[in-house]
Amino acid sequence: MIIWSVVPIETVLDGYDDPERQPKLQTIEYRGVTLEVEWLAFGQMRIHRLLSPRPADYLREEWAPGQIVDFTQP
Repeated sequence: MIIWSVVPIETVLDGYDDPERQPKLQTIEYRGVTLEVEWLAFGQMRIHRLLSPRPADYLREEWAPGQIVDFTQP
């Protein structure tokens, strides 16, 4: 990987190896789709990765990485 930046590499990679700063990911099945998620708060999660053998699932915006899913709403 090549990083082109005016910021010094020490600043860019500061804390990269720190396990406390890495998100705590968990693989779950939600509505028939396997997702790798990070839990944010009670009832909320952020999608990091979609794991599905069906190509159509990757076209659905609701399963896109970065989306927030709220379990408190039906």
